[in-house]
Amino acid sequence: MYTCVFVDWENIEKAAKKDYGAVLNFDEFVKVIRIKAIRNKSLLVGVYAYGDFDKGIAGFMSALVNLGVEPKHVITKTAQEYLKGSTDIEMSLDILDTMYNYPHITDFMFISGDSDLRYIIKRLKMHGKKIIIMAFRANTARYLIENADEYICLEEFPQILRKVTASEREQAEKALISNDFAHIIVKKLNELEKGDKEFVGLNLLRKKLLDHYPGKTTLVNETLTSLIDNNVFKITQVANPNDPENPTKACCLDKNNPVVKHILKVK
Repeated sequence: MYTCVFVDWENIEKAAKKDYGAVLNFDEFVKVIRIKAIRNKSLLVGVYAYGDFDKGIAGFMSALVNLGVEPKHVITKTAQEYLKGSTDIEMSLDILDTMYNYPHITDFMFISGDSDLRYIIKRLKMHGKKIIIMAFRANTARYLIENADEYICLEEFPQILRKVTASEREQAEKALISNDFAHIIVKKLNELEKGDKEFVGLNLLRKKLLDHYPGKTTLVNETLTSLIDNNVFKITQVANPNDPENPTKACCLDKNNPVVKHILKVK
């Protein structure tokens, strides 16, 4: 048996931050992947990690290479727009290419909980391939769990996570405080929260910002992501009054967050 591993790095990183307020411990994370990939005496032929590594820390791609992981840099933004889904597309194309050009590979292991993998999984199963999914359970689509030949829950390996250090948190806060557009977004949300609506939808906030800054799509999306990742915003799922069957995301400021206190001059 031969196993090839594909990691949606951004998907896993976001899940770690969102649900555990933590970051990946790269060494331990890759170690777990390798141990699980060679179970049942399978031969590991490659580990590929996909993401926009321009947004990561300096030297990150080299660190992955040193761990035996081949990073696949995916451009997720241009000066004009945010390229939604580009990581999924690149990874899916490589998976299909691997399936057709290397038929000896029997097992495909995906480190991701993204529901978009369902199309690839269907195709792989048609060709008799074994599917292994490894992800955080709370962020894994039900389809993936039900249709994988094996599902590995990352919560079983707490060593792959580490808490954000005080210096890392302080550095992130300083970056947001010096970001003029972060000030604009925080003040806009504060203004909307004073309105008569029960909640402020994240999509509504994004739309108002894009309407006012039509040429700043990438900047809006990147800054919103940074604000959410650093807990400046609290995101909750609420009932959608316009579509009861599909809940929506509401956002509100964490008034105790140092960034919010600085921008709104709250003591």
